[in-house]
Amino acid sequence: MKILPIIAAVIIIMALGTATYLLMINQNSPTSALMNAKKLVTKNVTVTYEISILPTLIMGNNAPSIPGIPFMMGWINGLITISRTPLMDATVINGTLYFRHFGMVGIKLNAALWRHDNSLCYAYKLGFMIPQTVTNCVPYTNITSNFMTILNESRYVGKGSWDGETTYCFTASVTLMPTQASSWNVPIILNVTKMCLLDNGIPANITIYVYPAQYSGIANFIINANFTLVSYSFTFNQYEFTQITNGLLPG
Repeated sequence: MKILPIIAAVIIIMALGTATYLLMINQNSPTSALMNAKKLVTKNVTVTYEISILPTLIMGNNAPSIPGIPFMMGWINGLITISRTPLMDATVINGTLYFRHFGMVGIKLNAALWRHDNSLCYAYKLGFMIPQTVTNCVPYTNITSNFMTILNESRYVGKGSWDGETTYCFTASVTLMPTQASSWNVPIILNVTKMCLLDNGIPANITIYVYPAQYSGIANFIINANFTLVSYSFTFNQYEFTQITNGLLPG
């Protein structure tokens, strides 16, 4: 009968060993990076990115058989900070964008979004001449749903690096359908050609192409956007949010 405790002990040791092994292989891996990225929507997060955006207007391509003429509207570069808390789906975005096409004119960006009952409300500051804040509400749309869809559709393509840390890179392509709250009336393709995540889920490098899913009228567009992480923290910038929303506190 003494053999039974020995067998039980061996089984427990094997189970613990297997669990430890599975934990080790799931840490610092593409799987853990994706899982942690999905958890970001439940946390306070602030990220700052260097961005570059190139909008291109495609003229005269109202039929697939007729090639369009691309008209590049000039690079938009800048530094933006995005801060979000799951409380009220509150998000604040601020930074400065520079338009090369207009002689590197800098435009300050200060905007906030939050949920109020069944509405998605937003406010942004205009800094031209007399500063003013514009506020409006539209039917509620989950602003994190597209991010979650991209993560769910992601395909692993290899490793990268950011600030000495390993990143795990993915690609994905999703179609955004128009909603009551959207400013477009045709399906939009969001083609993520590169999305490299830190192991904690923070996106470190992103390259996206945005374009309509179907031809419409005599002109179409394609937007290329690149994001490079500068810094991040697991906090929410409540001060900036209240500055834009005139004292509104998430909660």
